[in-house]
Amino acid sequence: MVATALFAFVTVLSSIEKRPIIDQTQLIKVPEGSNLTLQCQTDPEINLTNFTLDWKRVDIPNVSDRFVYSRRRGTDHPEEQIQRYKNRAELIKEDLTRGRMTLLIPTVQQSDTGHFKCFIPKLNVSFVFNINVTKREDVAMTTSPGYRVMNPTVSGPVETINHWIILGVCICVLLVLGFIIGVLVKNRRIRIYRRRIGEEMGMLR
Repeated sequence: MVATALFAFVTVLSSIEKRPIIDQTQLIKVPEGSNLTLQCQTDPEINLTNFTLDWKRVDIPNVSDRFVYSRRRGTDHPEEQIQRYKNRAELIKEDLTRGRMTLLIPTVQQSDTGHFKCFIPKLNVSFVFNINVTKREDVAMTTSPGYRVMNPTVSGPVETINHWIILGVCICVLLVLGFIIGVLVKNRRIRIYRRRIGEEMGMLR
């Protein structure tokens, strides 16, 4: 029988780039509230559709059923699933034909901090992800060896916008002043014109 190996990948938030995880002891920091995707891929590729597959929380003590997601011979097995992951954790079925166990956990919480193990009993292969869910302000906005964190803050040309607002106000003030000055000049010309007509009429008399 050909030996099967597992490759592990993790994707955080909506990053289009997934990064390989080589060291099972590596701490993977994930911002609270983001979407987390964990993936184990067989090498060579094996169709896992009808296999027994397990995702477990191996860090939870004194719990007989530690399943985040369980699948038995091609059928989902939610009876042993941890309550907090029911109707929440999702196994991407389309990936099974390509030898991939892809687990999606949306909107991760502090309680999701722990060790997630993907396990294929028939092949006797497994991998453990060490996940640490942190508050957003605690996560350094840099790229680590294991995954990429996208900046959750909204950035934009704030100073440029302020300059445009100030410029617009100045233009409006100048237009108003120009209008007032134009009215005053026009009224002055009318008064001068009327005065000349009055003088001419006086001379004719």
